[in-house]
Amino acid sequence: METKLSPLQLYALMLVFLLGTSIIFGTPRLVPDTWIVDLLTIVPSFLLAGVYLLLIRFGGGGNLFDMLVGAWGKIAGRLLTLVYTVYFLYIAARNLRDMLELIMTSLLRNTPGELVILIFVMVVAYAAAGGIVALGRLSVLIALMVMLFFATLTFLLIFSGSVDSERLLPFLSEGLAKVAVSVFRGSLWFPYGELIVFLVFHSFFGDFRTIGKTGTYALLSSAVVLTFSDVLQICTLGIENKKFSVFALLDSARLINVANFITRMDALVAFIFLFGVLLKASVLLHAGIRGAVFLFKADENGFAYPLALLIGSLSLLVSRNHAEHVSEGLIYAMYWLHLPLQLGVPLATLILLRMRGPGRART
Repeated sequence: METKLSPLQLYALMLVFLLGTSIIFGTPRLVPDTWIVDLLTIVPSFLLAGVYLLLIRFGGGGNLFDMLVGAWGKIAGRLLTLVYTVYFLYIAARNLRDMLELIMTSLLRNTPGELVILIFVMVVAYAAAGGIVALGRLSVLIALMVMLFFATLTFLLIFSGSVDSERLLPFLSEGLAKVAVSVFRGSLWFPYGELIVFLVFHSFFGDFRTIGKTGTYALLSSAVVLTFSDVLQICTLGIENKKFSVFALLDSARLINVANFITRMDALVAFIFLFGVLLKASVLLHAGIRGAVFLFKADENGFAYPLALLIGSLSLLVSRNHAEHVSEGLIYAMYWLHLPLQLGVPLATLILLRMRGPGRART
């Protein structure tokens, strides 16, 4: 029987979820000063998280799907529940595709992608089937491993003489306005807007104050790590090389050369990525399972592996190549999915819940 997550487990779960694929890809490269974008994103990310916290406060104790039904009515609420269920599965599929692209590039060039995805989604399904509390326990170990590998990568780059702080110059070469626009065109919604998935599980996280305090620490920590990751990538590759690099942190790792003995630490980056995607995809899949259970009133154990195979198949079909995959994420998914589902619908739901009052929050 599931219990509640401790503050440490919730912190680790949110931290690894936010880092996920972002620590490898970094901020969407819409401007040269990506690390400044990371810093500026802290303020709107707190505002967005504040909307989600208010939903928890005024949601009558229900999860995201209960809130949707309570605010929009039974028919529209269940339709929105279906939309969010598909949305969570779609994001999970995109994360799996990111993982596949990196693995096929750095480790398993001659292995069929279908086999890689099949094995990985079975692991994801097993983790998701354990429930959010089990994922919370797992996240503590993963967070420690991710930070250990990232710190090791940083020290090896410094010791190999690959880091040059002058590569950060010039600052704001395209002006502050473009940097500010980049915040709202990319980095706010990926990864911070994806925190909406935690509304599905907030009843396992403790009281409102615990969620707010722990979430604040997780947001600040992830912002610091992502900013440092972007700074590290620029200091090793340079602004222009980073701009055109597909996997910037991986390319940085390939510059490691300590006494011609420790070289090309691609595996460190691959492990960081694998663990991050494993946990993030598992959380998203479990949210999709919860949505399916809410809609069909069935046992959640019957959904884990079929939905895992679905997101695995979708990850292979979502785009024909990496360029199309990135374009879809930065343009179509951003404006047609992230903006309405991470901001528009939550804001409207919050307003409707306040209008209906606490006594009518759930129907």
